[in-house]
Amino acid sequence: MELKWLEDFVTLADCSSFSRAAEMRNITQPAFSRRIKQLET
Repeated sequence: MELKWLEDFVTLADCSSFSRAAEMRNITQPAFSRRIKQLET
């Protein structure tokens, strides 16, 4: 697990939107979704 994945999760919780959170983290939405999926597993 990488620290940036936890930061992604916190951003997602703050935004309540995958696309908005991905934009705030400066990555594409599909890449952001993959990171969250990795965090879940």
